[in-house]
Amino acid sequence: MSRKIFYVTTPIYYVNDVPHIGHAYTTIAADVLSRYWRLRGYQVFFLTGTDEHGQKVQQAAQEKGIEPQHHCDEVVVRFQQLWERLHICNDDFIRTTQLRHTEVVQAILQDLYDRGEIYRAPYEGWYCTPDERFWTEKDLVEGCCPDCLRPVTQIRENNYFFQMSKYQSWLVGYIQSHSDFILPLAKRNEVLGFLKNPLGDLCISRPCKRLNWGIPLPFDSDYVTYVWFDALINYISATGYRSGGKENFHELWPSAVHLIGKDILTTHAVYWPTMLKAMGLDPPHTIFAHGWWTVEGKKMSKSLCNVVEPHRLIDQYGADALRYFLLREVTF
Repeated sequence: MSRKIFYVTTPIYYVNDVPHIGHAYTTIAADVLSRYWRLRGYQVFFLTGTDEHGQKVQQAAQEKGIEPQHHCDEVVVRFQQLWERLHICNDDFIRTTQLRHTEVVQAILQDLYDRGEIYRAPYEGWYCTPDERFWTEKDLVEGCCPDCLRPVTQIRENNYFFQMSKYQSWLVGYIQSHSDFILPLAKRNEVLGFLKNPLGDLCISRPCKRLNWGIPLPFDSDYVTYVWFDALINYISATGYRSGGKENFHELWPSAVHLIGKDILTTHAVYWPTMLKAMGLDPPHTIFAHGWWTVEGKKMSKSLCNVVEPHRLIDQYGADALRYFLLREVTF
């Protein structure tokens, strides 16, 4: 890690609904880390933002009878206002609908396609709309998504694929030789266990006839980009990769620390480093996956209607008390 530079990120939060204390927890943790390293004299860059494409956003907008962009513009304000009330000192806030991001995503896609890292092929699989992920038959748990345990839909269609499988051996070796790459240790072991099985190629497109709210593929306008292939790139698009701030990117990236919830470990610890390897970039310095906030043993989730609304807690107890409580109750 660079001696005097610290780059910390939260996940970019999905705008299908309003923020809850799970979002607040990760953001407060990143804020505390950024304040600590600033006090130590480091140059700190703290990034957060919102993930604004995909099927769940399109459906949320349709249910309200408005355009997806209008929906995003309404919901993003709620995240920004909450961070202000919680005294979050982020240096940047990225939205995946911003031109500075979409241009970088399309440039990366075109480059990978031109170099044969992306190909077109027919696909058949089981699709979980809430998680926006394809699963194989063996992955399903009693016919449902193994992550959220909700029903899946069988889909057959042509799509574009990123050759993720060719980087499996490299990724295993990288994880084994970089002890700080995935933390805590249990999560590192979890990813290595996952990688004992053959890694398939990653479907990185969705046909516009099924989903039109996404970044168009630059080489085929009949498709949009898979939301995760779009969202993960925020960590480099916000720091100037492939744009005017390239020097800033090269200065910050070696020290990058991603704070994430454990439910998005695979996307960050498998999809993301293989994408970066194909781009000719190193992985982030550290991916740290924390646990979930639960209600009666169940993950706090907007779809389960069991979320705790942080504004009410701030109104009753104040921001400092809430910040202290969240980090005291669930330590890293």
